[in-house]
Amino acid sequence: MISIAGLIGGVMGICLGWLNYRLLLGFMEAAINKDRERNPADKGWVELAEPMIRKVIFTLTIIGIPIIGYLAGASIAP
Repeated sequence: MISIAGLIGGVMGICLGWLNYRLLLGFMEAAINKDRERNPADKGWVELAEPMIRKVIFTLTIIGIPIIGYLAGASIAP
């Protein structure tokens, strides 16, 4: 059964997850740009692993946090 409190927690989780997603991508871009300034010809490990890091960040923030929000909301107000 779907609880209203769980849905509210899920929606709040989506908002928080989106905010964290954008923030973490900004940190990653800053790390890549900082590494490029030091060695323009050499690719750092962050730049090489960027596609995988983006997938992990998306999964944890956009999918994981709303699930946690739903579960938290559903357990607080059954």
